[in-house]
Amino acid sequence: MSSSGPASGQKMESPDLTAHIFRHNYCMNLCYQIPTVSIKKIAELLGDNEKMVIEVYNHIILDKEDAQKAVELALNA
Repeated sequence: MSSSGPASGQKMESPDLTAHIFRHNYCMNLCYQIPTVSIKKIAELLGDNEKMVIEVYNHIILDKEDAQKAVELALNA
């Protein structure tokens, strides 16, 4: 029986995966959850400040933003 993974007891290494990449992925996924989770909470979970989150991840926040829908909801409330 063949296996594509490492043999028992061997360590699987991936030089492309770092703690920074996992942290970045985690923060990106949290940013996609805005407004369910606030920027303040994301910064708290990362141990950073809100300014850092906005500066680094603003492109995700802007891509997710739907200003037209927000205005329509505000006017129809």
